[in-house]
Amino acid sequence: MTVRGTLSSEKTYISEFVKYLQYEKQYTQDTLINYKIDLKQFSQYLKNNNFNIDVVSKNNIEQFFMNLHKLGISANSLARKASTLRSFYSYLLKTSQISITPMSGIKTPKLTKKLPHILSISDIDTLCNISETTMVALRDKAIIEVMYSSALRLSELTQLNIDSIDMLSKYVKVIGKGRKERILPLGEQALLALKIWIAKRTESRVSCDALFVNKYGDRLSNRSIQNRINFWVKKQGLNCKISPHTLRHSCATHLLEASGDLRAVQEFLGHEDISTTQIYTNMDFEHLNKVYKNSHPRA
Repeated sequence: MTVRGTLSSEKTYISEFVKYLQYEKQYTQDTLINYKIDLKQFSQYLKNNNFNIDVVSKNNIEQFFMNLHKLGISANSLARKASTLRSFYSYLLKTSQISITPMSGIKTPKLTKKLPHILSISDIDTLCNISETTMVALRDKAIIEVMYSSALRLSELTQLNIDSIDMLSKYVKVIGKGRKERILPLGEQALLALKIWIAKRTESRVSCDALFVNKYGDRLSNRSIQNRINFWVKKQGLNCKISPHTLRHSCATHLLEASGDLRAVQEFLGHEDISTTQIYTNMDFEHLNKVYKNSHPRA
């Protein structure tokens, strides 16, 4: 079945949808970028085949995914792109710009849930044991301590401002996915690192509101933080490659191992669906299995 719409151009469809996600759904910039990438790719496919984005059939979309599969696109990426198109056409249907969604009945490969890489508590101690006292080193130590202490997403960390931290009450106020606010505890080591960094930052008379800034006094970017974490992983002699998300995964896993409280970890991480958090129960089992094999006399 073919879908027929009323908008005059693909750009209008996409730009109105992105505005809806940004201002009504309040999605983060990182999420918006992913949506734009997926829609641009789909739009290019339709253009190459002389289809219009508002006149498209289920078969056209199935062919789009078949082409991506042949290119070796992973099941997780295909699922994300399918989710983008479902949201897009649901929006057009909701706003009466199409009469039926071509995404109905579209099937994509099942997600492969890979267990995220985590650091041991010993590795965390090594990574955080930064003895240098330069402004950059003090800032980086505070970044690592806060990310691990409160299991922050990278985007949540870069959005922190000076007033996001309450040193007296020992918490950090975070704006997460969907612009939802969470108030999270800060550990003693994170608080100490923050106290030292903020004092150094104040000495430098930074005018920007951002908590973590570069040498020009501007807010640090996601890429900059990734690069700095990689720098310290190598400098501290850790034989592994990690991402900022590894600190979040490690914190969640260590909390679950110590408490066994999945619901509390779900709330701590800001997961809407507990099934997202349940991946850490698999990691907890792996930890238990390792202890069993190393300790049980009959293992």
